[in-house]
Amino acid sequence: MAKKKTPAQRFADFFRLWIDSAAKQNERDEAKKQMNAWLKRHGKVDSDIPAILAQAAADDVAAAPPPPPSDPRDAAPAEPIDPHETVLSLVCGAFKTFLALDSHEYVAMALWAMHTHIYDRYMVTPRLLLTSPVRGCGKSVSLEVLSKLVARAELTDSITPGALYDTINEYLCTLLMDEFDNQEIATQAALRAILNAGYRRGRTVARGVGKHRRKYRIFAPIAMAMIGLLPLPLMSRSIVIRMRRHDGTRKLKRFDLDDVDCTQPLDRVYVQIRDWARYVKLDADPKLPRELRNRDADNWRPLIAIADSFGAAWGKIARIAAVHFVQGPREEDIVVTLLQDIRKVFDMRGVDRITGKALLATLHDLDEAGWSEFYGISGNARIPHKLRPAELRAMLRLLGIQTRSVWPHKGAPGDHSGKGYYRADFEPAWRAYCDEGEAETGKSAKIISLRPPEGA
Repeated sequence: MAKKKTPAQRFADFFRLWIDSAAKQNERDEAKKQMNAWLKRHGKVDSDIPAILAQAAADDVAAAPPPPPSDPRDAAPAEPIDPHETVLSLVCGAFKTFLALDSHEYVAMALWAMHTHIYDRYMVTPRLLLTSPVRGCGKSVSLEVLSKLVARAELTDSITPGALYDTINEYLCTLLMDEFDNQEIATQAALRAILNAGYRRGRTVARGVGKHRRKYRIFAPIAMAMIGLLPLPLMSRSIVIRMRRHDGTRKLKRFDLDDVDCTQPLDRVYVQIRDWARYVKLDADPKLPRELRNRDADNWRPLIAIADSFGAAWGKIARIAAVHFVQGPREEDIVVTLLQDIRKVFDMRGVDRITGKALLATLHDLDEAGWSEFYGISGNARIPHKLRPAELRAMLRLLGIQTRSVWPHKGAPGDHSGKGYYRADFEPAWRAYCDEGEAETGKSAKIISLRPPEGA
């Protein structure tokens, strides 16, 4: 829906039709009638028409979104590429210079960065999530490197939903959001709506602006860096890079946005991506591995098409990487299962608080839940064991849920405090991960087994 027109703009529409010699006479007569009615309604006369048309022109300018901010690199000429290199290999090499990742992650990061230059050719733009269990794993540096390679980068540490509407709608940028765990995404329904809906082309969000209602374009590439996990619907829309602290086995160059020795090589790679994007012809529906289904297929379709544009070898590498990502451990799935079962525990016991010891014992006793024969958070333990206190705390920490001192019997005589949890601590996570996931799929979000596949 277009933005509501001002009174002056509506008058200008009638005026243009009235002076249009190609219009039918009855249409011109009706336009003149509407003009006269407008002038009478607003206390104006014919001599006011030039001023009204000038106001309409000013309103047209104000309503038009500003062009995306210019990037001086877009005018720079591209340098010749070594015949043994491709633009994709240059982008992978740029990440290898500064980041310690595995080979599949370099490929995914490079393809995602390149897709920001052509994302509007496809139905979806997958989100990129850089996540780690602790700080100091290179997430911020990754976003800074990305900011030199993606199209129209907007790097921010914090943003409100309203600012997010305006930023995407007006600048059509690639949004890079650091410290995203501070956004409290589980309780921010408006923010979740933008991130989820803006994944798909053509989606808009309506907002009230004064007395008017306006629709904002929200289809744009977005990368997020955070400790922990996102709500399940958003996780499923993301390429997830699980960052780890560098163990020192590889020599990495320290990245500094103010150091031209760091930024100039990336600027040269950016120019190569720019020229590639201007002239490349991409397959709208490349052949995908059978392991990629539903949303995984949507996420990887534009990335694999990009890889195919550099030949069969790169296409094969990208498909192997995609399968690696979709078949790898997904901690968010087992965390959702844990959240659902913890809600069962609270409901069964009819309490608003519970010690960690009592919670763990009840989880072990849940029929067919699998917590008494647990194969580890990543599902790769060879011998099953009961879910351990440290494993329970580690999974809940991913959601920002920490143990607290609780009095199980609310301070009644003989009561003893212990480390545990309050039901209220879980409510935001249940809404974000369990309820939203069930609403979207129409079924339970419990989608994995706690056992490894047969023969593993």
